[in-house]
Amino acid sequence: MPKSAASSRSRSFRRPGRAAQTGSRRLDLALHRLNIEPERAVFVGDSPTDMTAARSAGVLALGAVWGWHPPAALRAAEADHLLPEPTSIGPSLLRHLPLIDSP
Repeated sequence: MPKSAASSRSRSFRRPGRAAQTGSRRLDLALHRLNIEPERAVFVGDSPTDMTAARSAGVLALGAVWGWHPPAALRAAEADHLLPEPTSIGPSLLRHLPLIDSP
């Protein structure tokens, strides 16, 4: 892992509030660069910080329960939907498509 990525990762573990804020800004920047409205996007993450960042950016937050954090932690961080395994990403996206209408 590049040194800058490692230091960024360790920073997020030490300052979770700041990490969520940084994550939200990164999501905002990605959406802006791709010219996508937040209500037409989803974010799959495996931590409460990921869920907080997605919610702050106005993006649908899908919690990956196969990651580091238990489902209860993702629920407490207000994940919109929990994904039990990687193969459930596709069906979950199909379930949420009515929420993400095409222009």
